[in-house]
Amino acid sequence: MKSKTIYHNLFASFSNFAFLLFTGIFLLPYYFEYISINDYGIWLGGISFISLLTVLEANISLILTQQLGEKWTQKKTLEFSKYFSASIVFSIIVSLIIVLFTFFLKDYLTSWVSSNNGYNDIFSKSFFLYSISLSFTIVSSYLGAIPQVFIKTLVPPFFNIISSIIGISYTIYAVPSQGVLAIASGSLIKASIYTFFLSFYVLKLLIERNISFCFKITYLIKLIKSIGLPFVSKVGITLASNAQNFIVAAYITASATTIFDVTRKLPLMLQTVINMIAVSTFTAFTLLYSEEKDNSKNKKYLDYYFSVIRIILITSLVGAFLLGKDFITIWVGRENYGGDILFALLCLTALTDQIRMMISQQYYALGKFKLTSITDSIFAMSFIILAFSLIPIYKLNGIPLAGILSAIIYIILCFYFERKNKFNLISHLINKRLVYDISVAILVLILTKFIFDTYINSITIRIIITFSVISLMFLKFYLSERILFHLIYSIFIKKKK
Repeated sequence: MKSKTIYHNLFASFSNFAFLLFTGIFLLPYYFEYISINDYGIWLGGISFISLLTVLEANISLILTQQLGEKWTQKKTLEFSKYFSASIVFSIIVSLIIVLFTFFLKDYLTSWVSSNNGYNDIFSKSFFLYSISLSFTIVSSYLGAIPQVFIKTLVPPFFNIISSIIGISYTIYAVPSQGVLAIASGSLIKASIYTFFLSFYVLKLLIERNISFCFKITYLIKLIKSIGLPFVSKVGITLASNAQNFIVAAYITASATTIFDVTRKLPLMLQTVINMIAVSTFTAFTLLYSEEKDNSKNKKYLDYYFSVIRIILITSLVGAFLLGKDFITIWVGRENYGGDILFALLCLTALTDQIRMMISQQYYALGKFKLTSITDSIFAMSFIILAFSLIPIYKLNGIPLAGILSAIIYIILCFYFERKNKFNLISHLINKRLVYDISVAILVLILTKFIFDTYINSITIRIIITFSVISLMFLKFYLSERILFHLIYSIFIKKKK
């Protein structure tokens, strides 16, 4: 049952990723035919600021899945109903706050992220529509806990696919006449349709299990009181992840925001794919920790899980770095490429940040909310301080440098807190195998990049060499991780039979 949830969640994640891939990669050259690089940078900077308002979500969606899963396995149906009802009311309140806050700020936001310091009605409307779509996304993330807990996770991805197709179709149709307003409208259409479908599906699941909506103000108050540290954590992580484009737009230029976003798009997309695998296992690990008391069995699953992510993460980033410049040149033009140093730092940031997110997700699955909140908050504070310290010196390179250094600080803190609390999770990921694999990858990258820049001008040959390097990396992993590969192969054969 847990494995079924993982497969369905992967399907859901990839359906959502398809929307991001289409709008963020395939459609970007199309956008640039009707939207200037500067205007697109203003749009990115503005929505980056609005996304900071998701701090009000306070990580309740993750906590909700863990708590509801625990209550359902313990057959506490009434508690389940009261907790879920309170969370839905809370999500609606948060959504209204986000929409109202943006409504009053939308006319000023353009001047904050633009050197022109002027009011623009198109941007104001776009930012407001984006805030509404963000609100729908928050509500749907809370509703999504129900299919996760009941392991009815196959249907929601189809809702996502349908809503994405409708949203993308509108954006393509409207961009020539509406510019960035069409992007905001497409996002709103997608989010609202998905929330509408999901709401009816969740209602159906609740009725089938005789769970009624049972709102008690005391549970809402209890929920709000319980989000102290998670809220602080959410504030920090949201600032660290969503404020980057806003920082570039406000402290460098709007056009630099476009260059930064384009340059980091490939490693960011790869990280998104890998994180989808990680997030898809969240419910399975939550149920495993709730039901399984055999720590040795849990450790075995952790080792296999972290090894798979490590292999995929390192090999994909190796390929991304080797072909990154060529990809961006073909995609939107070399003038939008931020340089090899920035790209290398962004790839390394994707690696360290994915490691941090996997550790944080496991802490949530274990129910260690206090530990997660403290470590995430320190990570975020470190990033903000380092970013503002390094940007004046290193410009765009300062942001990924801040991300790498703050991730290292996070990992050191996790080692300390785990030792103090007498449990061991992080060593399953941060170990000699990881250090060795990263060292090998860096050596391979330096040698191959030198050959590319010195001797090879043909993109076809560079692609062939890159795929050869990736194949050799996989061969290296196979020789060192044979047990894991044999296990994956045996699982695949069983599924096929």
